[in-house]
Amino acid sequence: MQFTPQRLDRVHRSMAREQVDAIVVTRRQDVQYLTGYHSRASNVPIGCVLAQDSPPHLIISDMQAEEIPSESIMGRLSEFTLEAEEGWFRAQGTAFWEQLVGVLKHAGLERGMIGIQHDWISVRGFDRLKTLLPQAGFKDFTQSLWRLRHFKDAAEIDAIRQAVNIAEIGVRTALEIVAAGKSEEEASLQIESAMRGAGGQLRGIRAAVLTGGHARRPFAQPGPKRIGAEDLAVLDITVSQNGYFAEVTRTIHMGKPTERQKKMFDSVLRIRSLIEKNLKPDAQLSDVAANVIKKIGKRVPPGSLVQPMGSSIGLDLREPPYLSLDSQYALREGMVLTLHPTLYIPETGCAKVADAVVITEHGIKGLGSLSRETL
Repeated sequence: MQFTPQRLDRVHRSMAREQVDAIVVTRRQDVQYLTGYHSRASNVPIGCVLAQDSPPHLIISDMQAEEIPSESIMGRLSEFTLEAEEGWFRAQGTAFWEQLVGVLKHAGLERGMIGIQHDWISVRGFDRLKTLLPQAGFKDFTQSLWRLRHFKDAAEIDAIRQAVNIAEIGVRTALEIVAAGKSEEEASLQIESAMRGAGGQLRGIRAAVLTGGHARRPFAQPGPKRIGAEDLAVLDITVSQNGYFAEVTRTIHMGKPTERQKKMFDSVLRIRSLIEKNLKPDAQLSDVAANVIKKIGKRVPPGSLVQPMGSSIGLDLREPPYLSLDSQYALREGMVLTLHPTLYIPETGCAKVADAVVITEHGIKGLGSLSRETL
């Protein structure tokens, strides 16, 4: 994926505001955000050091370094030797921290203020960092990185759009093969196979054909349950492309839906339309959620609207900010959101529709082309 140096300018400005001399990043998705390096080895330590007014310094194992010629990265590279006893779990070992601290010392930052990710560093790792840098100060930079990642540049949006295209192949496949009598697992595996053939990456593929109560839960997994002729089936498709995620979800019925099922599905489409009308730059996400809940009123039973109704998407399937009543953020141009309004009524079933949209100066623009009216 093309990496844009303008991204680093924004990070450096944020570092200046937070008064940190460097940041140490140990979460795989954030390392990719800063360097462009997409690590496919989720159980091998990876890190990045970014000093003020300098390019990033990628820290990876000698095993991972063999992949670098085929990767496009931004910045310098430092290798460490992966110790055998540390190679099969996520915690960073001694060699990793010594290499990372060596980069900081070489930059003259052994007494600097270092931004770290408190949410993504182990107690043992933080203790080692403090031991190796006894004169340095440390400050949590986790939320600052999330705020930077709220906004997607053109290369990121293009990667999400590619993932959406593959996810829509999964939905179209589902519309052809999902039928009463099949198990959720059987149908889901057939859809995943089609998406892999279309270029979806193994880490991000999730085709979930879901019926009943668990269909309302994010990341629910299909089970052995047979799909009934009277069921609403939620086709929940997620894909990653170059590390960037997309989610596309539709709801279908195996036969003739009841009036209650039709009404619930129509309410989901109504909620989706209300959300879209309120999405524009500077709108508070909490206000958008409040307006939708107010206007939907008595149309849906209390507690049936699953929260949140949407979220940011990018290097993670679910990123802040979220479309909910307690959100503290306003919309800005360049944000990419998945809108996923979901209704669940125990005696009726679950209905959900999800798509990715980008916030523009005039409102929103969809990143897909699939019709949402599939019931």
